[in-house]
Amino acid sequence: MGASRLQFLATACLSAGAVAASIAVFELGTRLLGIHFSSLERLPRSDRSLWVYDATKGWFHQPGATGRSDLGGPDRGEVRINGLGLRGRETSLAKPPGTRRVVVLGDSFVFGVGVDEEHLFTSRLAALLGPAVEVLNLGVSGYSTDQEYILFQELGPRLGPDLVILVVCDNDFPGNTWDFDYEEYYKPYFTLDAGGGLTLRGSPVPTLSGGQRAKRWLAQRSNFWNFMRSRRTTLPLLEPALDAFHVGVPRPSGEDPITITFALVEAIRSLAERQGANLLTLNTGHRAENTALFQALRPRLRAAGIRFLGLEGNLGDARREQPEGKWDFAHDTHWNVDSHRLAAEVVKTWLALHPGFLPGHP
Repeated sequence: MGASRLQFLATACLSAGAVAASIAVFELGTRLLGIHFSSLERLPRSDRSLWVYDATKGWFHQPGATGRSDLGGPDRGEVRINGLGLRGRETSLAKPPGTRRVVVLGDSFVFGVGVDEEHLFTSRLAALLGPAVEVLNLGVSGYSTDQEYILFQELGPRLGPDLVILVVCDNDFPGNTWDFDYEEYYKPYFTLDAGGGLTLRGSPVPTLSGGQRAKRWLAQRSNFWNFMRSRRTTLPLLEPALDAFHVGVPRPSGEDPITITFALVEAIRSLAERQGANLLTLNTGHRAENTALFQALRPRLRAAGIRFLGLEGNLGDARREQPEGKWDFAHDTHWNVDSHRLAAEVVKTWLALHPGFLPGHP
């Protein structure tokens, strides 16, 4: 081996050793100072601790799981998952005789992070509609409309709903164009064909590669890795280098978020009607919601005859008139207990003004 090559190897080893030593000093120093960068560790009080990989939807609840999603009260966010993988008490797939069934699709707002079961929108609505109506919570944190549609395809025909309520959040619009989320899960998504029909992509949903699992392990444990993972740049040449610290990077489908969201809502309406059910759609109206997205969506829904109930007015008025209410969490925009209650009351009032929209119920 030539002298120049030996010198190169020695220099490379010294450089690698210096880098490793610097990383070790950074890890030890930040930990001694009590500095922790955001990691991917699943906290026991997080709703994500209830997730497992799902080949059709990306992730879903572990049937029979229990946990907490505490966001600062007044509830502790105690959670139980039934045998169907849904939040709430045990229920059968088949609709009980003489019962009307309402299924509610949505994300973490419907799931009810931070709120105990008895205070959920679905629980409040069930109490208002009476014992002859069963309200099922199909909310899954992190879901977009595309995953909610797939879940409804899987469970809807067997549940036999009489009314479907779809709760849309503003983050569903971009989410409906992504193939990866939460730096840990791939997800399915849809594109539109030449005729405007939906084409499913990314199914079965991929699992993480060995390299990605190694990155996730580092993102759960290493301060240095998470420091690099949290860096942002506007320089195109540096983007690939920083992206390398992420488990995965979402690849947008290229579909217009408004158009694909409308197509998904229309598909849910079509599936509901084939089961003899009506569809009612509402937005979350959460604090700092991007309401402009819904203003762009509503004319399309109206033209298609899809009923839409906006909550931003009701919740906005309530926040102004009763600032002492538990509408949102102090450091989070999810519905708190009073928002769940008010949303249920608004829906109950709307149904009373539209008799027959919930078939068989006055």
